[in-house]
Amino acid sequence: MKTTAIHSAIFGLVVGDALGVPVEFKSRDFLKKFPVRDMLEYGVHHQPMGTWSDDSSLTLCLAESLCNGYNLDDISQKFLQWFNAQIWTPHGRVFDIGIATTAAIKLIDHGADPVLCGGASEMDNGNGSLMRILPLLFYLEKESDLKVIFQRVKEVSSITHAHFRSVFACFIYIVYGQELLKGINKSEAYLNMQYKLKNFIANNDFDAKEIKLFKRLLVDDISTVPENEIYSSGYVLHSLEASLWCIQTTGSYEDAVLKAVNLGDDTDTTAAITGGLAGLIYGLESIPERWLNAIVKKIEIERLCSKMNTVFMEKQKYNISDLNEYDEFLFFWGHQRSKDGSVVKTCMSQWWPAPFIENHITYQTAEHYMMAKKALLFNDQQVFEKILTKESPKDVKDLGRQIQNFDADIWDVHKFDIVKQANLLKFSQNEALKSFLLQTKSKILVEASPVDAIWGIGLAEDNANALIPKNWKGLNLLGFALMEVRDEILKKEI
Repeated sequence: MKTTAIHSAIFGLVVGDALGVPVEFKSRDFLKKFPVRDMLEYGVHHQPMGTWSDDSSLTLCLAESLCNGYNLDDISQKFLQWFNAQIWTPHGRVFDIGIATTAAIKLIDHGADPVLCGGASEMDNGNGSLMRILPLLFYLEKESDLKVIFQRVKEVSSITHAHFRSVFACFIYIVYGQELLKGINKSEAYLNMQYKLKNFIANNDFDAKEIKLFKRLLVDDISTVPENEIYSSGYVLHSLEASLWCIQTTGSYEDAVLKAVNLGDDTDTTAAITGGLAGLIYGLESIPERWLNAIVKKIEIERLCSKMNTVFMEKQKYNISDLNEYDEFLFFWGHQRSKDGSVVKTCMSQWWPAPFIENHITYQTAEHYMMAKKALLFNDQQVFEKILTKESPKDVKDLGRQIQNFDADIWDVHKFDIVKQANLLKFSQNEALKSFLLQTKSKILVEASPVDAIWGIGLAEDNANALIPKNWKGLNLLGFALMEVRDEILKKEI
């Protein structure tokens, strides 16, 4: 297994969750007499060893959604799919879910706006958004503007928990995590987090009474608080304090998560929140192998982590979150040629006929290249050879659907780079196309396809939302790939 920061944090969270599941709701006094020292089985929820709860399920749902871009509707639909036991359950059924999360998901099911689904009263401050916020850390890894970070955290938290207290707890967790991602030690990261948030609070008009509740975390040193004043209920502030206390008062992954579990009460969530940070601090190799091997659906989780690493840490240069409605857009769609034979914007289509060569093989269109490489990725030599004999990109696309042993997760990891390479070859080897692409200068290239929500924006050019990136229904991967190609060609030209 890879030992990336993402693998370390996600498996850190899942293992902590699984350690706590068998003793959830057990009191601290009980666990002092019968402490958890290793992975257990059955117990409170009567689940096999290595079973994780809704904490991990919703974390994995969020992670999977973010791999396809930032889309609150998609995140909420992933939560609904989990609630209906369609995705990310350890054994095909939901066995542990909070009241607030249940209420929010029922609203999602009725078509409510995701950010209006979470409870916003003071009584709605359970730990249900804090327990699943970790993947947002990697999506925001390169974001330094705290206002942007706070807004994203607020939106994602509000799907189930919209009160300021829940949002700010998630915000603290993410800002601390960002400091840890820089590779500095946990104590320095803690001090940096306090300093940053002190300034952020001073520059924003937050409710002073709410901010005061976070004093032990943001002004004092949480590690100096005695254990009998650390609480481990399902209240979001208790969960955040307990988790950071466990991190700051231990020196290893194992000690941190076991300390979290043995605080009692909401054991799985406290240990999950702790485990995500502890994994980030100490690395995947610090998690006992016997615990990792016990985790249910370990392979599926590992595959998702690898996909996350490709998308977040080896990030594409352009993303929807970087755009705004004041940018200058160039919309294209279709592959029709002009009547006079001149190069027009439809040349940016994957289907535009413009042969190019790689390794002595001629590809008639970028679509031919994409489907040929797709076939080779899954070792389907037969389909690969058929693709090379076809003239029509439509025929090629149909062949792409026939590829044997296709795995969507693996394809998602490689597809952007394959399409980017196809277009780099296409535009580099055709002077007229290259000239057209370079003449687009710094414009945002947008495939305004109303039917493609992956390579296009899922909207037509004449749709009012086409000019508002945050309202796009698709990822515009082709547009962004072409922009990267433009940048690379321009560097070579200079």
